[in-house]
Amino acid sequence: MFRHLHIVACSPRTGTTLLHEVMVTCFKVDKHYDHEIRFHLVTGKDGETVITKRPKDTMYMPAVLDEDPELFVIYLLRDPRDTICSRHGKDKSIFYSNIRLWRQMHGYARQMAGHERFLEVRYEDFVRDPDATQQMIVDKLPWLESRHRFSEYHEYAVVSEKSRTAMHSVRPIAPTSVGVWTRNPGRVKAQQMIHGSLTPDLIECGYESSGEWEKVLDDVEPDMTRSLYPEKLLLWRRISQALDARRKVAKYRRMRRKTP
Repeated sequence: MFRHLHIVACSPRTGTTLLHEVMVTCFKVDKHYDHEIRFHLVTGKDGETVITKRPKDTMYMPAVLDEDPELFVIYLLRDPRDTICSRHGKDKSIFYSNIRLWRQMHGYARQMAGHERFLEVRYEDFVRDPDATQQMIVDKLPWLESRHRFSEYHEYAVVSEKSRTAMHSVRPIAPTSVGVWTRNPGRVKAQQMIHGSLTPDLIECGYESSGEWEKVLDDVEPDMTRSLYPEKLLLWRRISQALDARRKVAKYRRMRRKTP
């Protein structure tokens, strides 16, 4: 059976592409895919180490993590205010994610907290001190063999066109996108008008200690620019999503049983 390390997140636009590219560049890996791939479609040969990523696969991981001893999950957590203000490289006219999706994915991640094969990585820590993040990953997953330091990733990276588009470019890891919400407070205000205050989420995750931060939104005009993902999942969509999850999990189980 191959060893599968899958990177998921609290939402798209949280740095999974960067983390994936850094890991396949700086660790010895037998197989990876050019960009992202759904967890149940990943294949590998017996004894191989395979690293993959797909942000929204967080929703499936609680159902398969316990029963697959060769599945390891890295969950990338990012400040929801920055997450909802991020735009994708392909269409900068709209925002990509929203509070609804962030809360949904983070809820699934909470179900895995404390699991021996689950590791939470904060985006902010990763971009501020990539080498410390690398050491944290190695401490948790000692079977990973380092080839380069994370801080040197840009010197060795060979990335796909899809990854380059998502990341905008290949450059040294830096915290330039931390706190981007302070330049888009109207987006945060509009999202809270729809989904309620983020303060409980921020306190739980350690991003704030109180609701004082919300005072900066008092005189701000809300930015009602739409999100790529819907602000609300209708009943039929929730049912469809649940059925689809069952199919994917069942396919993954069949695939893993067939793997030598």
